This record gives sequence, structure tokens and C-alpha cells, in this order.
Amino acid sequence: MIELIAQGMGVGVALAAPVGPINIEIVRRGLLGGFWSGWTVGLGAVSADTIYCALVVAGLVRVADSDAVRAPLFLAGAVVLCYLGLQGFRRALDDRAVSAGVPSRRRGFVAGFMLAAASPMGIVYWLSIGAALVARAVEQAGQDGAPVLVSGVFIGILCWVTFLSSLTQGGRRFVSAEKLRWATAVAGIVLFGFGVSFLIQGIRALTIW
Repeated sequence: MIELIAQGMGVGVALAAPVGPINIEIVRRGLLGGFWSGWTVGLGAVSADTIYCALVVAGLVRVADSDAVRAPLFLAGAVVLCYLGLQGFRRALDDRAVSAGVPSRRRGFVAGFMLAAASPMGIVYWLSIGAALVARAVEQAGQDGAPVLVSGVFIGILCWVTFLSSLTQGGRRFVSAEKLRWATAVAGIVLFGFGVSFLIQGIRALTIW
């Protein structure tokens, strides 16, 4: 069981660590509001990824293995990312918003959940590598091993989110108001860029469908 938890943690960190919209949003909100503002974004993402992992265990992901389902997921992800990107860029242009506005933790959780739930990349991950690893866990320990692996995934992603939020918190002391504006603007542009990319892929999936 310890081995399965370790495997799950490895899967979770591998999914969470690469630079992407969720990590960018964690850093952006962490710079604005501190550790908890960034951590709640990660907690929302953890919740969505854990649900996907559970669906893999339940064998329900075959439903999502089609262009008819992936297309709206891409488009939904594009809407969320473009919205967050524009909000971040607009916030960077407003001196008062950057210096005084502390993001709501509840909204941070919702943003993290939506980013992870609507991210086609995360879904593709679970449909391929994640599904294979879960199948291996079931083969090693039977159906009882699958929930253990899911717990490991949850712990792994949560550890990464905590590490990144702590790192951001530690870096706040070195970030001036001007640098914070630039960081917020860059994060907004990058998020919007991810949104455009998802939009293009969604249109392509619709065309194939």
C-alpha cells in the first residue's frame, strides 16, 4: 500500500508540476494575497483532478474519449482562461486594484477547480498515462488498491501546491508594487494565450467531429 501511495504521489506531482494555467494562477494570486490566496486555487485544482482520477478508477473515462466530448471541453477551457487572463491584465492596469485588492479565497477555489476541470490537457493525461497507472495499481493490488492510488494522487498534487504557494509567499517580500503589476500583466497575457490555444484546438475538434 505504501508503494501505491508513493506511485500516486508521483503521478500527482508529474501532473501538477509543469508550467501551465493553474500554476500561473497560483503564483499570480499568491503574489497578490499571500499563501492562502494561492493555495486555495491549488486546492480547487486538486479537487477536480481527484474526481478525474476517481472516474478513471470507475472506468467511466471512455465516455470522454471522443471529439464530440472533447470539443466543448476545449471551448469551455478557452472561455475560463480568456476570462481570467483579461481580468488579470485589467487588474495590472489599475494601480489601486494591484496594491489593495486581495483575491477572494472562495473565488480562488472556484477558479482552480474550473481551470482543472475544463483543461483538456488534464483530461488527456488521465485518459492516457493516468489510466495506465491506475490499471497497473489495480493489477498489483486489485480493486482495493485503486482508492489508495487516488489518495496518493491527491497527496502528491497537494504537496506540490503547498510547495509552490510557500515559494510564492517567500518571494513576496522581494516584489515591489511595480514588479507586481508586471507579474500580474504577464500572467494575464499567458493565461489568455492558453485560452486562445484551447479555442483553436476546440474549433479543430469540432471540425473533425
